Amino acid sequence: MPFTVTFPTSEPMCSAEQLAEWLTDRGEPHARDGDVVAMRAVAVDFVAGDDQQALRCQIRVTSATPLSRVVDAVFDVSVRAGADVQLVGVGHVNRAVLWKHLADEQDRQRVAESLERASQSSNRDEILRRLWGVLAAARSGHDDRWDAGEARIVELLEVGDGITPEDAAWHADDPQLGDVIRVPVTGSMLHCLVWRWLSEAYPGIAEAEHTLH
Repeated sequence: MPFTVTFPTSEPMCSAEQLAEWLTDRGEPHARDGDVVAMRAVAVDFVAGDDQQALRCQIRVTSATPLSRVVDAVFDVSVRAGADVQLVGVGHVNRAVLWKHLADEQDRQRVAESLERASQSSNRDEILRRLWGVLAAARSGHDDRWDAGEARIVELLEVGDGITPEDAAWHADDPQLGDVIRVPVTGSMLHCLVWRWLSEAYPGIAEAEHTLH
């Protein structure tokens, strides 16, 4: 899932050419194609708009992305542009908040990759059962599960009780009262927690290079 960052400012924004020159001065490998400046070391693209007030950043997180470097790059550009940093869908963020959102997505991918490897082992059911126990302890009173289809943690909610039909329509087609739907859990860093547990409890599954033999 790509993240979009914008840089709101009342001052004229730096152009793609100026941004590329600044990255060159910093020794940061990059490639410029028109209004797009792509960093080579990490999957981060800066896109300059048609007017001088617009600049946005697309961040593509993988399970191996060096997140601190990404966060530093985004905020270094914001300082260069004299702008704030806003994460689309969240709002104004500081370094720690941006890192938190990127880290939860990265650990979601790591958990998904590990459970895919676990499908080749005989203890997959045990792992999923213990994972559910971790989720139950993390958010008491919530029915959180790992959704293999969506490859993420979801909460099971009953339409009309735990969630309104209007809100349920964002997550399911034609939801009816009494239906149980799956709603993605966001903002709680649950994927980070699960990855911490999984990497310690089953290091052989968590390591991508493990052969399972």
